[in-house]
Amino acid sequence: MRNGYRFLPVCGLSAALVVALAACAAKAPVKGPKSVAEVYGETPVPTVPPSTPTPVATASPIPAQPLGRQVKAGKGKPIGPIVTFFAAARADGSAVEPKSVDEKGIPTYATAAGSGFMLVIEAKPGASGFEPARRVFAYVPGDPTSRPDLEIEANRDMGDGSPAVCDRTRPKIGGIPGINPPSFAETGRVSDAINDLACRFETFVESDASCTEAKNGEYSFLNKESTTQFCMIVARAWAFPPGVTLLSVRVRDSEGNPGPVKQMRILRPPQAQPVQVQKKK
Repeated sequence: MRNGYRFLPVCGLSAALVVALAACAAKAPVKGPKSVAEVYGETPVPTVPPSTPTPVATASPIPAQPLGRQVKAGKGKPIGPIVTFFAAARADGSAVEPKSVDEKGIPTYATAAGSGFMLVIEAKPGASGFEPARRVFAYVPGDPTSRPDLEIEANRDMGDGSPAVCDRTRPKIGGIPGINPPSFAETGRVSDAINDLACRFETFVESDASCTEAKNGEYSFLNKESTTQFCMIVARAWAFPPGVTLLSVRVRDSEGNPGPVKQMRILRPPQAQPVQVQKKK
């Protein structure tokens, strides 16, 4: 009878206790274990197709701006790169001392043959804050505004003074025309001469991979503040003529702003004339 009392709450109390138990047994067959949903009375969740996720708002990217300062060039106040080093060097990249320096700070370097040595130019950012640009050739025939970023010229013809632009390779190797007095005016003649001389240079942007050597024998820019270097071997085809030649250079930054002009001189002593001995009659 203890088993009967256990099921009393299911079928309810009745006068015919035995009959009630029999009826419950007939209507409630034995079943297996109930599911979690049946035990706790959970309602199945209907299947719903996934909706498109709402995009999450993100911050707008900040436009990239080149490094530099909002400085405007004024008359007589160039804001481009500063030339930190402008000199002659030996062919192996070692520095040499100038023969003299005048009251304006312009050095003079002496050469016996007018060739076989290097011209070295180094620069760093100027007032604009932009890095020195690197192009050494930007020639467009008939467009004097097309200039390299290295603007260099001589006041006398070098080599044969050929007017052809960048004729530095065989079979036609020529010299460079001079601009006297020095001028950076945007004219065809000046721009052609600048392109002609600048295209013979190479550009270096790593101090330990430069064309020059420090006193310890390691490759290095010759001015610790320099960020860019330009080097050229003076070949016989564009050798300096006898006498004194004035070189003028300036460098433009990545925004096209030219910097201050720097100058140096190359002195090649006049060739000694052979003495003619008159024969006795």
